[in-house]
Amino acid sequence: MRIASSHLITTCATLAAIILFVALGSQLLPTAIAGVDLHDDALPVAFLLNIAIILFGWRRSKDLREALDKYDRAERQAERNANTDPATGLANRRELMRALGDLLGSKNSGILLLLDLDHFKRVNDLHGHVAGDQLLKLVAQTLERECPEGSCCARIGGDEFAVMFEGGSTRDAEMVAQTILSKLAKPVDLGNVQVFVSASIGLAEVRRLQKEEDVLRETDFALYAAKRAGRNCFAWFDPELERELTDRVKLEEDIRSGIENGEFIPFFQPLIDLASRELVGFETLARWRSPTRGFLEAESFIEAAEKTGLIGPLTMKVIEQALNEAREWPGHLKMAVNISPVQFRDPQLAQHIMKLITEAGFPAHRLEVEITEASLLEDRDQVLSTIQSLKNVGISISLDDFGTGYASLAQVNNLPVDRIKIDKSFISTIVKSEQTAAIVNTITSLGHTLNVPITAEGIESEQVRNELGKYGCAEGQGYLFGRPLSADTVRTFLEMKERDASIDPAPLESEQDALARRRAGRGSW
Repeated sequence: MRIASSHLITTCATLAAIILFVALGSQLLPTAIAGVDLHDDALPVAFLLNIAIILFGWRRSKDLREALDKYDRAERQAERNANTDPATGLANRRELMRALGDLLGSKNSGILLLLDLDHFKRVNDLHGHVAGDQLLKLVAQTLERECPEGSCCARIGGDEFAVMFEGGSTRDAEMVAQTILSKLAKPVDLGNVQVFVSASIGLAEVRRLQKEEDVLRETDFALYAAKRAGRNCFAWFDPELERELTDRVKLEEDIRSGIENGEFIPFFQPLIDLASRELVGFETLARWRSPTRGFLEAESFIEAAEKTGLIGPLTMKVIEQALNEAREWPGHLKMAVNISPVQFRDPQLAQHIMKLITEAGFPAHRLEVEITEASLLEDRDQVLSTIQSLKNVGISISLDDFGTGYASLAQVNNLPVDRIKIDKSFISTIVKSEQTAAIVNTITSLGHTLNVPITAEGIESEQVRNELGKYGCAEGQGYLFGRPLSADTVRTFLEMKERDASIDPAPLESEQDALARRRAGRGSW
């Protein structure tokens, strides 16, 4: 460095001048004391010049030393800034990875804790980013206070923190994790507001022969497990978690490509008038014809689609196909479609549905949109606005799986629904349980009071059908009347029924049932 080199040169020159000063002084001082007149004037001039050089060198060396100290302080500050999170004062991701590398290099044991705040975005949205920053600082203080001395506490992302313990047992780490969770679960005062926040924690042991990224990835898997377990808890890394999450990521990738390739198709389950046993329509159910996974029902992919935000395009693709198919059905048959609660986060949902029915030329009054009680947990005003927009064009609304969610009687009374569907978990046990029968009776009574017809799901026997007759259910669906059918099978059935009105949908097989029977060698359908 140039300043350091200049300082060294100046210091050396000054020392040389001091040595020369001593040498000259040893010659001049005895002569001056003896009062001897010097015949050579050069020696006093050199002596005085040497004094000037010493003074200049000392001053120059002092200035250079101050500049060097200032540079060192700036360098240390820059290094500190490069390894410190400015918002919380904790170490940053870079410093955490360095500490992890040192621990792995020392071959000592350790534990990495990864913490993520639950619903932190809600604090920013409701109270502003200033409140969010205050909360992050409080979390940082909690970590520094509760974690063992010598731990590396770091903020490695928006609301994600990490703590590396060197040494210590798994029990010690669990005690620290539980303490942190308990402290963060208490109400937090942020100026004029009080917020409630919790955290999820993933834990993983730091083992020999690992890389820093491997340790961090394992805590990520553990954190995912803690969130899936309900949040506000901790979980340890398990190799099974990695396999499961890898499978899930692959499933999500396959869903995305399946939507693009048109692999998701509609299947249709008959809806029957319980009094006349006449077909009144079909409920549309999504199915997946995957080239690698085979034929899958909705339970295998809907949850993953909801969590990745793919449920919207998936559902719209299926509805589009179903509308084009149902357009050719007899005019008195309706079509019901399920809408996920997640889709109600889209303020354009009603417009998307109306665009589909317009393009398909399908009458709006023949479409029934089924929503679940969980939809009411979303933005209630937006949900009501979407429902009202659909109703304004003639689409009817059905409250699906009633009795399994969170809807209160007041909410049901205020919802502009045209039908209530009782969940199959109640219907399947109605003849076995007096308690279940009482629940079904209460729901049907509510429907009659509100003048809203009731549909029963999951009817699988004549005994159940006869029992439901006592309660005045208007419609029913279930394996007693027919399993979900492909579009081709529905088309064939309707053509047959048009020729012979006495045909009942119950004998029809679903595509998967027919395939299973053919494989068993019982002939073809």
